[in-house]
Amino acid sequence: MAAAGGSQGSSTVAERTRSFAEMVSVKPQPIPEVLVPFRSPKVVDGEVCVQFSKEEIERSAAPFRFAMVLKFLKQRPSLDQIRTFINGRWGLVAQPVVSAMRKPRNVFVRFSLEADFLKAMSRESNEIDGVNYRNFQWTVDFSEDVEPVMAPVWIKLPGLAPNYYQESYLRNITAPVGTLLRRDNATKCATRTDGARVCVLMDVSQPQCNMCGLGCLARLPVFIRKLFMKLFRPFARNVTHKGIILALVSCW
Repeated sequence: MAAAGGSQGSSTVAERTRSFAEMVSVKPQPIPEVLVPFRSPKVVDGEVCVQFSKEEIERSAAPFRFAMVLKFLKQRPSLDQIRTFINGRWGLVAQPVVSAMRKPRNVFVRFSLEADFLKAMSRESNEIDGVNYRNFQWTVDFSEDVEPVMAPVWIKLPGLAPNYYQESYLRNITAPVGTLLRRDNATKCATRTDGARVCVLMDVSQPQCNMCGLGCLARLPVFIRKLFMKLFRPFARNVTHKGIILALVSCW
């Protein structure tokens, strides 16, 4: 009886310590309702058209701000296999909602936490059950018929001084290339000081910036050396490496 009571007590403690995100992630929740006024359809250039304002469209997209699309390169695993793989391998705090899209190789993944979204977007191993995929952030302009140009890419900044490993500094340093998603753990903890390694969301269709200054606001920047930014996860299907030259300047 004592053992049973102890087991029940442990179970009660475990239930009490479960986070809110864990409790609501077990069952999909309805998306928040966004109310807009009723407008009668219009005819534009001979076509029936229903119109919404830019602000209304942005409000409707709010529940999907942490969503991404997985585009598998061949026949994808089943949705149940994908859910099991994500829940067991990605190390997320809350279980995402995984659903099918119009094209059979595409999958929609919606996260409830920004940290989970950033971790998933910046994963270096892009395969599920042996099937490779490319991932893209979902936006209201996303179309399954158009190849997205914004892609997460891992880059390395060899020789970058460790005092610049702070996230806010790296966000500024990588701004000419793209939007910082996250640092790797060695950069975050400064356990590797031969350079920083970060993942950025970048437009791979545009020519990359090949020169950027970093210096003191109170003094003129002086270029002292060049750093080679090595792209570890290129956008192209074939495994290749591209290079970007970044020049750092000193504060005299």
